[in-house]
Amino acid sequence: MRYQHIIEQVYFQPWLITEAGHAAITHLLESHLAETVQREGKDICGAAIDLEQMQIIDGMAHIPIGGVIGKKLSGMEKGSGAVDVNDVADELHQACADPAVTRILLHIDSPGGMVTGTPELGAQISRIKKPVYAFTDGSMASGAYWIGASADALFATETANIGSIGVYLPVVDSTEAMAKRGIKIDLIKAGTLKGAGFPGTSLSAEQRAHLQQRVNDIHGMFTGHVQAHRGTLKEETMQGQTFLAKEALARNLIDGIVSSKADLIAQLLPR
Repeated sequence: MRYQHIIEQVYFQPWLITEAGHAAITHLLESHLAETVQREGKDICGAAIDLEQMQIIDGMAHIPIGGVIGKKLSGMEKGSGAVDVNDVADELHQACADPAVTRILLHIDSPGGMVTGTPELGAQISRIKKPVYAFTDGSMASGAYWIGASADALFATETANIGSIGVYLPVVDSTEAMAKRGIKIDLIKAGTLKGAGFPGTSLSAEQRAHLQQRVNDIHGMFTGHVQAHRGTLKEETMQGQTFLAKEALARNLIDGIVSSKADLIAQLLPR
């Protein structure tokens, strides 16, 4: 099925993303995005989709991380505004291997995204020997903040949204909707946890506890990573909410407020 991977990720996997970001993905899926994209990697006119890529300017590698974050994404998904952690990882490798690159700037504008690949990308950034800076003039939330927190320093414009340190796993219970249509699901399975979230069924207590533990484990990884890179943060700062830059700075989520990307670059370039 063309949408099998997307459906599984949207409805049956934990997410490091804001509620609005996830709602946008769900809307695109349910409005049959495939009907507006004739073939992967092409727009509706058949032209190749122009995806943002790394640029090297004055010894600084500018790496864009915009849109929903995922791994092993199709051309259709990237063309719809998502960013693949594998592409970012490749650009980081190139920047590290290029002797002309002396510093790296991650330009982030993302609500977060999938769990898969996000911790690994964060760990990769943490190991880079060259200075790495993260900047947002839009949103650096959830999984995007996990990535940004891995940098040596974080900067944001005054009205940017930062934080959303949390995890959730949406499970759709369609039992009542199916019952109204005269449909009843009889799920034959082996294993108490098998079939959790299957359409037309409700979660058992054991299944829900299992999924809750999974979400808790990922949240522990997330908060542990942030604490390791940003110092001790209060628990009240890591409850899934976002902050404007001034409050984010006060809570040690970022290191400075700038007026623009150009302003930050001017501060970072050697004098």
